[in-house]
Amino acid sequence: MIFSSAVVAQERGEAAPTSPAPSFAGKSIDQLTADEVLKLVRYSYTLYDRDFTGVLRMGLVKKVPFIMSLKPESIRFIFNDPSQVVLLDTKNSSFALYEGIGGAQLKSVDPAKFDDSIRGTDVTYDDLSMRFLYWPNAKIVRIDKTKGRESWLVRVRNPTSAGAYSTVDVWIDKASGGMIKMIGYNSGGRPIRRFEVLHGKKFGDVWMVDEMRIETVSPSAGGHVTSSTRMSIKSAVD
Repeated sequence: MIFSSAVVAQERGEAAPTSPAPSFAGKSIDQLTADEVLKLVRYSYTLYDRDFTGVLRMGLVKKVPFIMSLKPESIRFIFNDPSQVVLLDTKNSSFALYEGIGGAQLKSVDPAKFDDSIRGTDVTYDDLSMRFLYWPNAKIVRIDKTKGRESWLVRVRNPTSAGAYSTVDVWIDKASGGMIKMIGYNSGGRPIRRFEVLHGKKFGDVWMVDEMRIETVSPSAGGHVTSSTRMSIKSAVD
């Protein structure tokens, strides 16, 4: 999950990070369709070739350290004790998800596991795979102001029954093509998970979100938060 830290740059009076966009037949940024906006987001996943240490935190006690390895053709999350590798294949715009446990060969993640928790946190396989970025017939609902940033609100609907999300709303920063926040809804139209960027900084010459919040929301009336996880990126690996 790579979210835009452009909002942080603006708040500090710095130039917002931008990504060279793929070609859209000479269209301006305001002429893009919803599917083209999602293509812009997917493109931003292929711009890095660095490793970072991070941690998933729940409450004051639970801490799950990991290494996030960003490559032009993959994003790899590496956990220990027990060893586990979750790999998101980004080459050819496939976004296929693979897993290897205990040093075993990587295998495709069964769709039945898409809503399973990663290490007992609020992050699921579905969240890591970002499958909704490939769902067809996306729709731009409106242009929003999110934390002072102009963003597209894009709505996508799940074309299958796999996973917990029936509909996903994604806020995408117009300057960088990165996601600022996301809300996932169940088949009854109730929000069940929320993501939001909290903070970001530069690691060397690379802008990265270094703090984001993932919340699991009760689908009952009122939609109170039942649990929350912070995903923090700590440092770049030399």
